[in-house]
Amino acid sequence: MFILTYNIKFTELDEQIEKLQINDIFNVFYESPLEITTEEYGYGYLEKIVDTINIRIAYENSEEYLELFKEKVTSILGTNCISIEQCNYDNYNYNFPTVHINDNWVLSSPDEVIHDKNIHKISFISQGAFGTGLHETTKDLLNIILTKINLSNKSVLDIGTGSGILSVASAIIGASKVTALDIRDVKDEVLLNASLNGLYNIEVLVGNALNDEIKINDTYDWIYINIGGEETELFMNFIRERLKNDGKILVSGLVEWSFDKVKSIVESYGFELETKYQSNEWITAVFN
Repeated sequence: MFILTYNIKFTELDEQIEKLQINDIFNVFYESPLEITTEEYGYGYLEKIVDTINIRIAYENSEEYLELFKEKVTSILGTNCISIEQCNYDNYNYNFPTVHINDNWVLSSPDEVIHDKNIHKISFISQGAFGTGLHETTKDLLNIILTKINLSNKSVLDIGTGSGILSVASAIIGASKVTALDIRDVKDEVLLNASLNGLYNIEVLVGNALNDEIKINDTYDWIYINIGGEETELFMNFIRERLKNDGKILVSGLVEWSFDKVKSIVESYGFELETKYQSNEWITAVFN
């Protein structure tokens, strides 16, 4: 595959893409110029106005005809190609750098060999869902699950499970039953990551639990929610109904400037803050 890059006027972006599509050229992509903003419950973004923008066009046919393709695109866009990059995906894999959760645990690809016998490894393949262990909230949660709380023979509901990494860690550390819930169909990814660690006690449920698209009748010792302050508020009735009387909530994906508000919301449902953890601006909290 070859990637051809062209620099065009930002105001002409939609028109230029439409002209390419008329000529049966559809593999076109670009990075939107975004400005990160802070919002009440976290971060948002605004599209910035810029003079020009780079668009990239993928060419997947024979290299023999690359020059003809470039001339065609140049003619359509009315500007010269500024670079051509060859991409080789023959050896593509899902590996990612080893993530050190703490002194005793790492998250790494299945073929990564850990030579230190004092370090335990969680095998993991990221297929795009949020929750790779790289974000502060996920890493903090993994550290808490693996070293700070007792999950032995406990039941866990993981709301917004994503890749399932929190569910996997919970099962590894001794949880007897784990339910991984997500509105997106992440079942194959979660079960794959579970099987890489020899785990078969994770149930994956897909659907919107707030509108009864999917029903959960069980109650749990622990409920995790790591999808933000606003979403935590939306789920509080659901959480209270599915949590055992002596159960606890692990809440994350919170930012420091809205934590007090989220804390008040959770406490209004009869819960008390037990422990608070913070990495940079991101906060994770345990409520009982």
